[in-house]
Amino acid sequence: MSLRFITPVDGQFLTDTAGIRCGNTLAVDVAVEGAPDRKVFICNRPAEYKDGAYHAIVELDGYRNTLEACVFCEDGADDDCVTAGVYWIPEATKKFALSVDDNVWWLQDLTRNQYASIFDNPYLRVYKDAHDKYGVKVRFNLFYATNRAGGFNLSQMTDRYKTEFLKNHNWLHLAFHSDFEFPAYPYSQTTYQKLKYDYERINSEVKRFAGFELEPCTTIHFGSGNRQAVRAIRARGVHTLMGYMEVKDGRSFVSYYLSPEEVAKVNEYGFWKDHREDMIYGRIDCVLNLYQPDGIVQHLDECCKRFPKKGYVEIMIHEQYFYDDYVAYMPNYRERVFAGVEWCVNHGYTPMFTCEATAPWIPAAE
Repeated sequence: MSLRFITPVDGQFLTDTAGIRCGNTLAVDVAVEGAPDRKVFICNRPAEYKDGAYHAIVELDGYRNTLEACVFCEDGADDDCVTAGVYWIPEATKKFALSVDDNVWWLQDLTRNQYASIFDNPYLRVYKDAHDKYGVKVRFNLFYATNRAGGFNLSQMTDRYKTEFLKNHNWLHLAFHSDFEFPAYPYSQTTYQKLKYDYERINSEVKRFAGFELEPCTTIHFGSGNRQAVRAIRARGVHTLMGYMEVKDGRSFVSYYLSPEEVAKVNEYGFWKDHREDMIYGRIDCVLNLYQPDGIVQHLDECCKRFPKKGYVEIMIHEQYFYDDYVAYMPNYRERVFAGVEWCVNHGYTPMFTCEATAPWIPAAE
């Protein structure tokens, strides 16, 4: 039986929750599958065979770490060696972000009403209040167009608020979502050129009216994206894609092209990188519009138990449920947002954009 990493595996991202912090290193238990009664070394440390696997404590000491497991053969035969590249993101420990999908209606409203401030828009006011009270950082994932109220697209968005967007860019980010709400799963079977066109069209308009680029982390609409789509968005600078990372009836759900086995790799620590595509995938921990406020608290409590090695949390909601003319209007939309944020704050999490969480870090000097 050849050696195989069990945990962590190639591409996984670990926060301090996954081990024991010792100065500028993180000591983690590395487990490797292999036949018993062999002399196995993990990162040059003799491994102990227990519970059906070889174990050794290894110190991670940088953003990217190469793990190596080898069988020592005394007869001079070639060693059986395997490697895994894993990542340590200590700055992301006990951090959280809030993201919002399906955004375009509030941009239409800003253009039509010509407010003195973007926060005169009642929808944006919810998030400004959450930021002012808790320091929340919010990523709004954008559609290009909508048919609502006579239709609107981002080329029509006024640029009168550019200064205010720039002033609030430290906590308010805009990101790509899709060109339109329908059809569902728009990029599951798509071309490189289609995703490239849709992304660049939104990015161009955002630079015009907001003065900055799209965030390099997003959730594509319905977590859809084949490898062509992912390659196109990666080439545009996006390095992290968030999704539900669930498996239903044996199939991945809102998880791009990932297999159920790859979804499990994402979920264990919260992030996993597909080295083939150079793309990081992350788990959204709670979709706030799926639960009442009490249910949000219960769901996040259950997530902590289900994924104890995760150190970073992202919560998410959709724009349309805010509006009383929407078929599935939620009168307690604000309460749902605050229930998710307050759970994070009450459990010791502090705000950080997800694009910052997965970025390379430099250890502090001794």
